[in-house]
Amino acid sequence: MPMKAQAYKQLADETAMRVTEDVQSWTAFLTTASRLYKYNYHDQLLIYAQRPEATACAEYDVWNDTMRRYVRRGTKGIALLDPSDNGMRVRYVFDVTDTGERAHSRSVDLWQLDDRYEYAVQDMLAAQYDAPVMDDLSSQLDVAVVETITQYWLAHKADIIDSVDGSALSGYDDGEIGASFLDAALGGTTYILKQRCGLNPELSGDAAQELSKWHAPAAAAALGRAINVMSGQVLRQIEAT
Repeated sequence: MPMKAQAYKQLADETAMRVTEDVQSWTAFLTTASRLYKYNYHDQLLIYAQRPEATACAEYDVWNDTMRRYVRRGTKGIALLDPSDNGMRVRYVFDVTDTGERAHSRSVDLWQLDDRYEYAVQDMLAAQYDAPVMDDLSSQLDVAVVETITQYWLAHKADIIDSVDGSALSGYDDGEIGASFLDAALGGTTYILKQRCGLNPELSGDAAQELSKWHAPAAAAALGRAINVMSGQVLRQIEAT
């Protein structure tokens, strides 16, 4: 692997350990991830490490050709990693704040969930996730992702169990690992969903308590990937709605 790519891989690994050290670091990362849900977990780590305040990132050609915006001269790109035939390669993205408008630039309108759309989103959650419409969207989101997380655990159970070697969960039985995963993943996923929907979330007590058990490289990656996949799926559906 080229030295530059190796350096950014190390940065991602170090960031994964840093964000799972405590609840404050974890929720700070989840807040950034909530805005960048179309990126995978590894990309989210690298964006958070380099530009935690980023809101909308794209490659140079997307800003220049598709959005017809210019990237400001001297701007330092955000390095991400992509697999290639020769190993990992470094590519760069830029945040919208790195760009400026031209005469015919396309506007960058990030969706916001407000009262006009809340009923439609609740109907979608009821239909797609068998989550009954409730008095408030926050409670419905808690219910909506439980089944999704359970199915994720069943589909990836073996890999998740293998990932806990070297963590505080090493030596736990499968049921205990599963219970810890469900609490931690549910808390992280709902935090991202509520943060992106403007619902001022707090990390649940169960999720906060379980977080430290996943503070090991492979375990943190397994938890982070799960939260990334599940929150991204729901947020894409909310955006479409």
